[in-house]
Amino acid sequence: VVALAGGRAGPVDAAAFEAALCDAAQELARAIARDGEGATKLIEITVDEAPSAEAALAIAKAVVNSPLVKTAIHGADPNWGRFVMAVGKVFAHPVPLENLRIAFALPGGPLTITAAGQSEEVLGRISTYLAGDTVRITLSLGQGSHAETVWGCDLSAEYVRVNAEYTT
Repeated sequence: VVALAGGRAGPVDAAAFEAALCDAAQELARAIARDGEGATKLIEITVDEAPSAEAALAIAKAVVNSPLVKTAIHGADPNWGRFVMAVGKVFAHPVPLENLRIAFALPGGPLTITAAGQSEEVLGRISTYLAGDTVRITLSLGQGSHAETVWGCDLSAEYVRVNAEYTT
């Protein structure tokens, strides 16, 4: 994607232009993620309460790129351990387990899981939410005020089939 400006339209408000460009870039990022070969779900991961923007982004990318998280979401499995594993792989930014909260953006309000565990009823509601085609999850680290959001897609059997059948 390329954006060009020749100045022909005259002066523009820099803040308004930046906001519009950010909105367009985010919409393109979501469209690219949703259009993955064999993808069935758009995944949006937000990491907040991070000690730095760098930590938030590193952890968000580790989660959204984790094959175990992608397959859990594909299978509508609210498996706390898959998320903890992905967060824990970012050795440069350790997160105490007792601080971590994972909120699933259900209609009507988020449902949060923690290390303390959840009832079967809550896990069932989260599983139903994960069966949808857009999944929004926020991981709160309890370590600061920085946040970042990334997008990706699930990992389905169709994704594996499509990508295993050809050589580039």
